[in-house]
Amino acid sequence: MSLTPLFTLSLDETGIVKSILTDNASPAQQQTIKRLMDLGLIENTKVTCVGVSAFGSPKAFLIRGAVLALRKEEASLILVKRIKDGSVL
Repeated sequence: MSLTPLFTLSLDETGIVKSILTDNASPAQQQTIKRLMDLGLIENTKVTCVGVSAFGSPKAFLIRGAVLALRKEEASLILVKRIKDGSVL
């Protein structure tokens, strides 16, 4: 199974959260991870990239019916499996 950081999803591309990198995260990153998990960004959650800023960061992601803007540093801590038409690639 090939995993990729959430931030690498292109506009309108969807993935399923498979892992959140907490081992080497700084205290500030751990706090961000906790906040994202509290918002529903947990394992097996479907995530779709719905917007990209002019400079590429942040990107907007549809997560459980809510749109969240995540910077590259935040979204790179989340590993996803890309899916296409509901099928895991």
